[in-house]
Amino acid sequence: MNGIAAGGRRRALWFTIFWLGVGIASFVLGVQNPIGQRAEDILLDAAEFTTNPPAPLNLVSIPSIAIALLLLGVLALFAHGIQRALVVTLLPAAAIATSQLLKLHVLTRPELFELDAPNTFPSGHMTVFTALTAALIWAVPAQIRAFVALAGAGLLGAVGWQLLAYGWHRPSDVLGALALGVIAFALAGLIRPARTRGTVTLGATISIGLVLLGWIMVAAALTLAAIAGVSGNADLMLSAGEFGGVGASALAARALLLLSVGRD
Repeated sequence: MNGIAAGGRRRALWFTIFWLGVGIASFVLGVQNPIGQRAEDILLDAAEFTTNPPAPLNLVSIPSIAIALLLLGVLALFAHGIQRALVVTLLPAAAIATSQLLKLHVLTRPELFELDAPNTFPSGHMTVFTALTAALIWAVPAQIRAFVALAGAGLLGAVGWQLLAYGWHRPSDVLGALALGVIAFALAGLIRPARTRGTVTLGATISIGLVLLGWIMVAAALTLAAIAGVSGNADLMLSAGEFGGVGASALAARALLLLSVGRD
């Protein structure tokens, strides 16, 4: 049993390190770096800002978050018991609160340009959707977890796309929020590792599909960003950010799925 638990802890440690690297790199390159700031500002110029976006972005509010956490807790209680119910309610709440704390009081955005905007890293909206998606993956019965992760990847990709397309956030904000959500559940995996030998049987095809989709979209995003940087095309830069958000969302959903394996 100790060897099985060690496999779960190694997996959680790997995802903690990887997504911590994503979060730090996003902040350093996108927020603290003049080239990154300039690239993201070009992207924002191409966005069509609106204060009335469609769903799912417009669904976020304090009451809706509270209701979602309550429903997740009830679902986990019936599917797995009281301990899981506490995890899927308290952990997302902590991640969402941490997001606001980091953005408003800890992290700063240097004013490298005359018309620079206030710090928006990490995105609060993206953190909400990432944390709730993670909680749902952990709350449902193991038999449908992979399918929930697939749907979650679609949801996170749509939210990330909206946040950029409507000019609410920069790519670094979206990546930082995804990283924060995954890290929260990876740390839970370090504290209480899943009993797994590191293999995925249920939903293996979905898991492989998510990682392939994720890296293909990330590669496409990097290619578009390079072309946009050379040509100065703002629309291409926006597309690069959107593709990158979709790819990172798929990778985050896969990570959350793998972190849940063995928690039956």
